[in-house]
Amino acid sequence: MITLPEKLRKALERTVKELAANKNVYGVGLFGSWSRGDAVASSDVDLFILDKDDFAYEYVERVERGGFLIDLNHVPKRWIQGPIPPEIDQKLYEMQILYDRDWALTNTKLLMSKSYCSPERVDIRTQAHIVESDIYLSRATSAFSRHDIRSSHLFATVALENTLKVLVEIALQPFSNSRYMETAENSAAKLGIRSFFDEYVQMTGFSRVDSAHAKDRLRLFKTIWDDIDVVAKQNPQTLESTHFKVKTRLNYYLNAAFLQGIVKRATAMIEAEKTNEASHYLASILLDIVENYTWLKSSINKVKIDYTTLIRSLEGLEEKDSPNYRNITTFLGLDTIDRAAAAKEIGKTREAMLRARKNRKLLIQNHLVGN
Repeated sequence: MITLPEKLRKALERTVKELAANKNVYGVGLFGSWSRGDAVASSDVDLFILDKDDFAYEYVERVERGGFLIDLNHVPKRWIQGPIPPEIDQKLYEMQILYDRDWALTNTKLLMSKSYCSPERVDIRTQAHIVESDIYLSRATSAFSRHDIRSSHLFATVALENTLKVLVEIALQPFSNSRYMETAENSAAKLGIRSFFDEYVQMTGFSRVDSAHAKDRLRLFKTIWDDIDVVAKQNPQTLESTHFKVKTRLNYYLNAAFLQGIVKRATAMIEAEKTNEASHYLASILLDIVENYTWLKSSINKVKIDYTTLIRSLEGLEEKDSPNYRNITTFLGLDTIDRAAAAKEIGKTREAMLRARKNRKLLIQNHLVGN
């Protein structure tokens, strides 16, 4: 059990008391960097909220309490009453339970403590990442065939990132969006397949980011955030009536406290000379914001879009020569992508995925069985 600073402990006590008063809240647990003991001054606080409400997707709200930025990760209680979805494994495993109305969260935590590192459970989690990789590679290939090479580049990159997550799982390293590059590199090296990480870095260009470039990217991130926030505020009814996942994610991302936390965390990384980490951190968040913003714009304009051609769809939804569109494509490094490069990326990603699929069970066997 990690000892928390008194100021944070008091903030959590007040927050948990408020949450426990809600009849739908059945459990609260602390996970993430503060639970693992690797938090830094710029780290936000992650709370797992076991919610009786029946919703289809986990969603997050951000609040500020006692000077701390706290993310409330709402998870439907039914998720722990049947087969546990692998995406909440790590949260359960590293959790410190702060409130449990009926022992359901405690019992699930105990179960995960025993099974998290098992070859069987790692097999489930890595298979989920393989499936995600397949989905994104399919989108990249489809976008390429439709001559949207910008979307093709983006989806190929995400497919390769999901393949890297297979290695992180097998190496039993904790996922953290603000430490992804370090964790992925260490995991690939530990398993003796550093080439996976090198291919990802080459495709994304993160290794070429210096401090000045990282600071420029952070400024551009804030500009894009401001422009998207204006559109959302001008269309509150459309945002409220859009898909649950889009609505909850944009409400989270477009919270002023969210931007405050992003700036604080990215600035700390840049000052620590972790410029590749800061670039990945900002890019992964912005891509998710852009995906959900594009769906919001399609609802505003009453136009159906094809997710496969995400960037082309956004271009069509924005005003002609929109500064926001130009800023987004510049930030995501899409201005210099050509068709030959996009085709090469798809080929490299497919090859890496085939190797990961072929070697996954052998890696699990070699690194987990008997350990």
